[in-house]
Amino acid sequence: MTMNPCPIELFPFWNQLTAQEKRLLCDNVQTTIYRQGQIVASSMTECMGLILLRSGVLRLGLLSEDGRQVTISRVLAGEICVFSASCVLSSITFDVGIDAETDCEAYVIPASITAKLIHSNVYVENFVYKKAAERFSEILSAVERILFNTLEQRLAAYLLEESARQHTDKLKVTHEQLAQNIGSAREAVTRTARQLAQKQCVELKRGSVTILDHEKLKEICCG
Repeated sequence: MTMNPCPIELFPFWNQLTAQEKRLLCDNVQTTIYRQGQIVASSMTECMGLILLRSGVLRLGLLSEDGRQVTISRVLAGEICVFSASCVLSSITFDVGIDAETDCEAYVIPASITAKLIHSNVYVENFVYKKAAERFSEILSAVERILFNTLEQRLAAYLLEESARQHTDKLKVTHEQLAQNIGSAREAVTRTARQLAQKQCVELKRGSVTILDHEKLKEICCG
């Protein structure tokens, strides 16, 4: 990490900081680069602090007891990741893994500075816990999908969501990545993807899935 000119435009709480807090933040904010696939934070790494993502996509996931990874949320450019500062948030009592889904550039407010700002400024505290609550809602939604939706429904929904997010019908994704994103085993995802292909909903190629019929996928999602 290196020190960086203070990127005040990325701090939603900047105007609520005192002059002393602004100096503290700008004197300590760091910039870093994460390469695609790099582990950013986990139970095995040091607590980092708040991550303000300038470019790229971070993936947030949970690890099940049988070793399966489940994607629960993503942090996009311009957003703030609070789970990387879980050590200073008393309401977060479980581990969330964070990795770089694409190459990323980010600003990091170290954990010690994050803790000082949270304890000294109610606006920062409210902002951080509000963001944590929003992510918890996404976690609950992900768990509900795993518990109550069929694998076919989850896969169809994921493909539609990714198509909308990436603005393309051709998704560059492996079956292993699909399995991680919807919380299933790769073999089961492969079987289900082939079933969707047989229904002419998608076309499968090595390393990619192309959506052929959005309406059929939507019907599958609705059960």
